[in-house]
Amino acid sequence: MRLSQYTLDTLRHQVEQEGGFQVAITPVYPRLFEKVRLEADALHDRLEQAGYRVLLDDRNQKPRNMFEVVEFLGIPHRLTLSGRSLEVGVYEYFNTVTQYREKVSRVQVLNFFEELFA
Repeated sequence: MRLSQYTLDTLRHQVEQEGGFQVAITPVYPRLFEKVRLEADALHDRLEQAGYRVLLDDRNQKPRNMFEVVEFLGIPHRLTLSGRSLEVGVYEYFNTVTQYREKVSRVQVLNFFEELFA
Protein backbone atom coordinates (compact mmCIF):
# COMPACT_ATOMS: atom_id res chain seq x y z
CA MET A 1 0.00 0.00 0.00
CA ARG A 2 0.95 3.58 -0.47
CA LEU A 3 0.86 5.86 2.55
CA SER A 4 -1.02 8.56 0.64
CA GLN A 5 -3.94 6.12 0.21
CA TYR A 6 -4.50 5.85 3.96
CA THR A 7 -6.45 7.99 6.33
CA LEU A 8 -5.46 7.91 9.98
CA ASP A 9 -8.31 5.48 10.74
CA THR A 10 -7.52 3.06 7.91
CA LEU A 11 -3.83 3.13 8.80
CA ARG A 12 -4.64 2.39 12.43
CA HIS A 13 -6.88 -0.51 11.33
CA GLN A 14 -4.14 -1.90 9.09
CA VAL A 15 -1.60 -1.85 11.90
CA GLU A 16 -3.85 -3.02 14.75
CA GLN A 17 -6.13 -5.51 12.99
CA GLU A 18 -4.15 -6.83 10.05
CA GLY A 19 -0.68 -7.05 11.56
CA GLY A 20 0.92 -3.96 10.11
CA PHE A 21 3.68 -3.98 7.56
CA GLN A 22 6.87 -5.97 7.16
CA VAL A 23 8.79 -3.57 4.94
CA ALA A 24 8.72 0.19 4.40
CA ILE A 25 10.06 1.87 1.28
CA THR A 26 11.27 5.43 1.79
CA PRO A 27 12.24 7.16 -1.47
CA VAL A 28 14.27 10.33 -1.03
CA TYR A 29 12.49 13.27 -2.72
CA PRO A 30 10.52 11.22 -5.26
CA ARG A 31 8.79 14.29 -6.69
CA LEU A 32 12.12 15.91 -7.53
CA PHE A 33 13.76 12.77 -8.91
CA GLU A 34 11.49 10.82 -11.22
CA LYS A 35 13.92 7.90 -11.40
CA VAL A 36 13.63 7.48 -7.63
CA ARG A 37 9.81 7.60 -7.79
CA LEU A 38 9.63 5.07 -10.62
CA GLU A 39 12.06 2.72 -8.90
CA ALA A 40 10.17 2.98 -5.60
CA ASP A 41 6.90 2.13 -7.35
CA ALA A 42 8.46 -0.84 -9.12
CA LEU A 43 10.11 -2.11 -5.92
CA HIS A 44 6.83 -1.78 -4.03
CA ASP A 45 5.04 -3.84 -6.66
CA ARG A 46 7.77 -6.51 -6.77
CA LEU A 47 7.78 -6.97 -3.00
CA GLU A 48 3.97 -7.09 -2.78
CA GLN A 49 3.83 -9.64 -5.59
CA ALA A 50 6.35 -11.72 -3.63
CA GLY A 51 3.90 -11.75 -0.72
CA TYR A 52 5.32 -9.12 1.63
CA ARG A 53 3.21 -6.48 3.40
CA VAL A 54 4.80 -3.30 2.12
CA LEU A 55 4.20 0.37 2.86
CA LEU A 56 5.53 2.88 0.35
CA ASP A 57 5.83 6.38 1.76
CA ASP A 58 4.90 8.25 -1.39
CA ARG A 59 4.42 11.60 0.31
CA ASN A 60 6.75 14.47 -0.46
CA GLN A 61 8.48 14.53 2.93
CA LYS A 62 12.01 14.92 4.20
CA PRO A 63 13.71 11.57 4.85
CA ARG A 64 13.77 12.17 8.63
CA ASN A 65 9.97 12.56 8.66
CA MET A 66 9.52 9.33 6.70
CA PHE A 67 11.89 7.45 9.02
CA GLU A 68 9.96 8.66 12.06
CA VAL A 69 6.68 7.34 10.62
CA VAL A 70 8.29 3.96 9.91
CA GLU A 71 9.53 3.70 13.48
CA PHE A 72 6.24 4.97 14.93
CA LEU A 73 4.35 2.26 13.02
CA GLY A 74 6.82 -0.38 14.19
CA ILE A 75 7.83 -1.50 10.71
CA PRO A 76 10.98 -3.57 11.26
CA HIS A 77 12.57 -3.32 7.80
CA ARG A 78 13.18 -0.17 5.78
CA LEU A 79 14.55 0.27 2.28
CA THR A 80 15.64 3.76 1.31
CA LEU A 81 16.12 4.77 -2.31
CA SER A 82 18.04 7.83 -3.38
CA GLY A 83 19.50 9.08 -6.60
CA ARG A 84 22.98 8.23 -5.36
CA SER A 85 22.12 4.71 -4.25
CA LEU A 86 20.39 3.97 -7.54
CA GLU A 87 23.43 5.17 -9.49
CA VAL A 88 25.48 2.39 -7.89
CA GLY A 89 22.67 -0.17 -8.09
CA VAL A 90 21.77 -0.58 -4.42
CA TYR A 91 19.04 0.10 -1.88
CA GLU A 92 19.89 1.13 1.64
CA TYR A 93 18.49 -1.45 4.08
CA PHE A 94 17.94 -0.59 7.74
CA ASN A 95 16.57 -2.85 10.48
CA THR A 96 14.68 -0.54 12.84
CA VAL A 97 14.84 -3.07 15.67
CA THR A 98 18.54 -3.97 15.68
CA GLN A 99 19.85 -0.79 13.94
CA TYR A 100 21.64 -3.00 11.39
CA ARG A 101 22.46 -1.32 8.05
CA GLU A 102 23.45 -2.83 4.75
CA LYS A 103 23.51 -1.92 1.10
CA VAL A 104 21.42 -4.42 -0.87
CA SER A 105 21.82 -4.96 -4.60
CA ARG A 106 18.73 -3.94 -6.56
CA VAL A 107 18.96 -7.22 -8.44
CA GLN A 108 19.23 -9.33 -5.27
CA VAL A 109 16.60 -7.60 -3.11
CA LEU A 110 14.06 -10.44 -3.31
CA ASN A 111 16.72 -13.01 -2.40
CA PHE A 112 17.79 -10.78 0.48
CA PHE A 113 14.27 -10.76 1.94
CA GLU A 114 13.75 -14.47 1.30
CA GLU A 115 16.84 -15.19 3.40
CA LEU A 116 15.87 -12.63 6.00
CA PHE A 117 12.40 -14.10 6.52
CA ALA A 118 13.46 -17.76 6.22
